[in-house]
Amino acid sequence: MLREIKDLGFDLVELGHGIRISLMPGIQQMFNDGEVRFSSLHNFCPLPVEVMSASPDCYQFSTIYPQERERAIKQTFQTIDFAVRLNAPFVVLHLGEVRIGPVTDSLIDLVRKGKLLSREFVKKKLHAVKKREAAAGRHLERVKDALPANRGNTPRKGM
Repeated sequence: MLREIKDLGFDLVELGHGIRISLMPGIQQMFNDGEVRFSSLHNFCPLPVEVMSASPDCYQFSTIYPQERERAIKQTFQTIDFAVRLNAPFVVLHLGEVRIGPVTDSLIDLVRKGKLLSREFVKKKLHAVKKREAAAGRHLERVKDALPANRGNTPRKGM
């Protein structure tokens, strides 16, 4: 895959969140041989062994479940360690999601009916934004709690 990407003329590659651990030695070898450079890794890379398909949201920092947050933290450190070994300066994280119920389809319907700037559209959108922002505060606090500075931990060597 990396050779095909290189043959297409790309200089930098982002490794996605679906890279299996079995691919790591080959990726590392191509990097060591100077055949490929990486712009970033998309968390979780490599994919956790217990996860069967690519999923950047398999573990969320914003979840109410402490064990899932701990797994997200552990897997993220592994991604960061791999990024360091590949000299990739960035890691893309998905920290969680805020569920507010279905709103997109009804907004799209209003746009299709030519009501983008209507009171109905604006009212519905503002309601959704307020609902999301109210819920986001709780999620953000859980994400902040996962950070080393808030956990009493110090970053590991190389980070």
